[in-house]
Amino acid sequence: MSKQALSNIRVIDLTRFIAGPYCTKLLAGFGAEVIKIEMPKNGDGLRNVEPFYKNEQGVEHSIPFLWFNTGKKSITLNLKSSQGIEIIKRLVKTADVLVENFSPGVMMRLGLDYETLKSINPKLIMASISNFGQSGPYRDFKADEIELQALSGLMDNTGAPDMPPLAAGPALCQLTAAMHSHAAILMALLQRNRSGEGRYVDVSIMESSMEQIENRINTYLLTGKVSKRGPHIFAPWGLYGCQDGYVNVISAPFRHWENGAEIFEEPRLREHQFQHLRERVQHRQEIDALIQPWLDKKKKQQVFKAGQEKGLSFGFLANFDEVLDSPQHRERGFFKSVEHPAVGAQLFCDAPFKMSATPWHTAASPRLGEHNDVIFGSVLGYSDEERRQWAAQGVI
Repeated sequence: MSKQALSNIRVIDLTRFIAGPYCTKLLAGFGAEVIKIEMPKNGDGLRNVEPFYKNEQGVEHSIPFLWFNTGKKSITLNLKSSQGIEIIKRLVKTADVLVENFSPGVMMRLGLDYETLKSINPKLIMASISNFGQSGPYRDFKADEIELQALSGLMDNTGAPDMPPLAAGPALCQLTAAMHSHAAILMALLQRNRSGEGRYVDVSIMESSMEQIENRINTYLLTGKVSKRGPHIFAPWGLYGCQDGYVNVISAPFRHWENGAEIFEEPRLREHQFQHLRERVQHRQEIDALIQPWLDKKKKQQVFKAGQEKGLSFGFLANFDEVLDSPQHRERGFFKSVEHPAVGAQLFCDAPFKMSATPWHTAASPRLGEHNDVIFGSVLGYSDEERRQWAAQGVI
């Protein structure tokens, strides 16, 4: 296998659940050695989140954990013990990056704040991911995904205009913050290559979530008006029913609309009042009424292909069978079978993007404490006797 982009980078992963683990999953996929620190016995709380393999609960059976932690190493360490803190500090000396997503103030109370760790390893890059960041009046507030979607404005952007707002989807805020954190760490590594200095990265999940509503923010900054939920400003543009589900009918690129109007077998769509974008917006309801009879007679794939052939960006709402059977996904090898010792072969989504010279690699997620002997022994040089004592004391 070709050398991976981050194959010379060691990451200490002090994260749990979604935002932090997805960030470190991205680092691991491009070759970083990610050492996940988990509490003895129970590990990352995500290990106890369903669905479970064959509906059998267990620390090695959580499907979310198996996916969010591919390619990592796992060691168990009790950070509530003084010995555990000393071990972490020893590991920091060997590391390039540390990622944590505890509540603000926890790392300080543990004696693992950035200033302390920087004195141990001046080249260390430390990233903290939290709901509202490490400063500000909301710093210590508690929040789950639904509160973050509400407070960031994302929820106000989702749902029918005459109904209450809706959450946009599972963990959307967490995943966005994870990608921002990943990008920030890469930039900090690039900066370190030039200056030799480490950096501290402070990521707010709520702030990251505002990326999802950038158009509404830009509208407000430019016009002073708050956009309302409702149809897209252009027409036709949206989700429409068809014979076997729903399709996206989008009149862009706009230069192709005149040819695209032929798709619907409705001569009136070529009349003068529909020729220009501004007029189509004014006649939205008429256009919707003219295209719906044709859609009612067609299946999703037929609509999708008809739009693509005319140069219009039509799509369709796919079910999981259609996603897995997609010729596009098959051609790019987007789904990979990954063998795990506890659950066997599992089909996972692969790389979010591909790099030709430094490829992504999807490896199995670790079993709890699977790499204790390697990290504590070979990497840190602790003796077998020390490790036996720590295990008896609940340190590892």
